[in-house]
Amino acid sequence: MHLFLLSVACVYQKLILMDELQFLKGDFVRIDGINAVVVGNEEDENIPHDYIAVFFGSGIVRRESEGGEGNGQPQVWILPIDICEDGLEPEYLEED
Repeated sequence: MHLFLLSVACVYQKLILMDELQFLKGDFVRIDGINAVVVGNEEDENIPHDYIAVFFGSGIVRRESEGGEGNGQPQVWILPIDICEDGLEPEYLEED
């Protein structure tokens, strides 16, 4: 019985935390009109409370399979949540 109550308490805590987190990993956000994807939040190490880590994407580069160099190391920015807005719905494209 104690194990069951402990499990219920853990699930309840996670639900409360999810309620408190404004942005979750994978969410699209807009920062000063620029689209970004949330890649980290305060649940992660080195992300302060009320901040998120976002990826703005990479510049256009030539693919390695086409003789290019590909992308370098991704740059992730840690920014305060209060400058972030809900993102736009993405447009899904398929490669020809």
